[in-house]
Amino acid sequence: MSVYEKEIPQWKIDAVKKLASNIDKSEMIGLVNVESVGAKQLQGIRDSLRGSAKIKMARNTLMIRAIEASKKKGIKQLEEYVQGPVAFVFSDEDPFVLSKFLSDNKAAAPAKGGQIAPKDIIIPEMNTGVAPGPFISELAGLKIPSRVRGGVIHITEDTVAVEAGEVISNAMAQMLSRLGLEPMELQLKLIAAYTDGDVLTAKTFEVDLEKLFKEVLLGHQYAVNLSINTGVPTVETAPLIIAKANMEAKSLTLNIGFFVPEMLNEFLAKANSESLALASAVAAKDPEAIPSEILSQAQAAAASAVAPQEAEAATTEEEPEEEEEEEEEEVAGMGSLFG
Repeated sequence: MSVYEKEIPQWKIDAVKKLASNIDKSEMIGLVNVESVGAKQLQGIRDSLRGSAKIKMARNTLMIRAIEASKKKGIKQLEEYVQGPVAFVFSDEDPFVLSKFLSDNKAAAPAKGGQIAPKDIIIPEMNTGVAPGPFISELAGLKIPSRVRGGVIHITEDTVAVEAGEVISNAMAQMLSRLGLEPMELQLKLIAAYTDGDVLTAKTFEVDLEKLFKEVLLGHQYAVNLSINTGVPTVETAPLIIAKANMEAKSLTLNIGFFVPEMLNEFLAKANSESLALASAVAAKDPEAIPSEILSQAQAAAASAVAPQEAEAATTEEEPEEEEEEEEEEVAGMGSLFG
């Protein structure tokens, strides 16, 4: 009995070579799920990616052979994710950036009966272009207000046809299609990506970048405060630590009465403030003991000092709950930062 080796078609050999070449030339090789994505929607996504990434579709067996033919270190880890309807995406972008881009650039698609509406589906006020006939009864049956104007059927007002979370009926799906509306959104989801010798999976990309940024910013603020308050300088906090030390040194100099020439103005201001306070105290017991000019200065200084304190006290009384909430938010933010 003779055994014949099956000849591999040339187009398959060429396809594997092209895919392997793209793998070797790209910094990032990803796999995207293309289930339920039509040719029109896929082309729209390809257009949006032009210049930053390329999507290449092939049979799974050919994709695996291309991975095996590549010389990239660790690329074979990607093979286990070549399952179901997937396609290659080749790019030099960071996989996190690409995943975010794909998430933000969804393609519009027609609705199908049995699908769940991801958000309210609104049929806008419009000219349907359809002549009077059974169509107006179909609209009425779906509770879509309409009227004949100028020999054609018009939808008279914006109407929520399907609310978010509801199942789209076959009749409604057909109506949306007839009206040329594509309310559904399709997204190419990055399920795995090879970069720098490692394969990252979908869970790695599911990051709330806005939340992460806020937590990193909060962590930075805590780190700066810690550096300043413990006196451990860094390139960033050294100027702040020096400024704090300078301020504390000036305060200490004033409080212990150790005179230095460069603080002449501060010492004079303190002496003036204390003399006016003393004059005010003496005047409270014997108004005739203090000259009227000095007494008026003391009263003015006392009034200017009391006003901000009263305003601050009033603000504190009016907003105790807000301060408590802010403290709770800060604690919660710090907790989430460290898990």
